[in-house]
Amino acid sequence: MAKKALGKGLDALISGDFEAEVLQESIRFLRPDDIIPNRYQPRKQFDRDKIEELAQSIRENGIIQPIVVRSEGDKYEIIVGERRLLAAKRAKLDEIPAIVKDYSEQKLLELTLIENLQREDLNPIEEALAFQTILEKEKITQEELSKRIGKSRSYIANMMRILDLPEEIRENVSRGTISVGQAKALLSVSDRDEMEALAKRILSEKLTVRQLERIGKSKKRNVPRGTWKNPYIEEIEGKLRNKYGTKVSVDYRNGKGNIRIEFYSDEELERIIEEMV
Repeated sequence: MAKKALGKGLDALISGDFEAEVLQESIRFLRPDDIIPNRYQPRKQFDRDKIEELAQSIRENGIIQPIVVRSEGDKYEIIVGERRLLAAKRAKLDEIPAIVKDYSEQKLLELTLIENLQREDLNPIEEALAFQTILEKEKITQEELSKRIGKSRSYIANMMRILDLPEEIRENVSRGTISVGQAKALLSVSDRDEMEALAKRILSEKLTVRQLERIGKSKKRNVPRGTWKNPYIEEIEGKLRNKYGTKVSVDYRNGKGNIRIEFYSDEELERIIEEMV
């Protein structure tokens, strides 16, 4: 297929070494039907209206930024630019400018997830799943991921906690009918039935995060006698939860007690220990 020198259309594609590497390549023109989806694409939902807007722009101006793909048998697997590919198909283009890279499975995973995370294109559940996938596949710590994508370790840990929510609530978080703040407030509820009941109230009564917190405090005031917790101890628990990004409980009686820090994987245990030592 025809090739031509690459101009400056990739300036906004992605920052860092990847951009410098891509700028040394030349463009090829591929049939959209020869390009298959990325197996590691964390984004499950694409806004149809925005894809149509992009398709209209492509009809009028063409594709300014080439997509990036890798060879996969007699096809090509997309690495960067899936929205442009979808829009090009919608615009019924016969060919699309692309740069073909020879990337390993590991590199494909890293570029796909980190590119999406840096662009903040994902809904909260997709973002949390992207964190989980890259941590598990690349065997890195949350601290290492934090440095790669420029988000704090506590942010990553708190987003991943949303995955502990029941499936129906997670679906609402994906759709945006329950916000991240509301989801985090629900995570403080230990009883699943009560959590799901509160989620329904969020949808029907439009409960705010502050209202959810008040409901939680009200329930704590009504706990059976002897289970009341000192507000100072609750404050300490909150600080520890924010520091370690997981559930923490403090059992305090007359100057003695214990601290319970929960973890849900070997990687999370290692991450917590690193924070401590």
